[in-house]
Amino acid sequence: MKAFFQHPATLVTLAFLLLIGAWSVIVTTAVKHRADSVPVRVEATEANK
Repeated sequence: MKAFFQHPATLVTLAFLLLIGAWSVIVTTAVKHRADSVPVRVEATEANK
């Protein structure tokens, strides 16, 4: 643990790796639980015909 405080760059690197890991978990969870797509039907009105 003493080596981490002697080299602050390792703490910064560890923090970035932790953030990247957290974001990858969030994205993976979001992709697995994606909402169903809803088909949209657009009808032409009288003015657009």
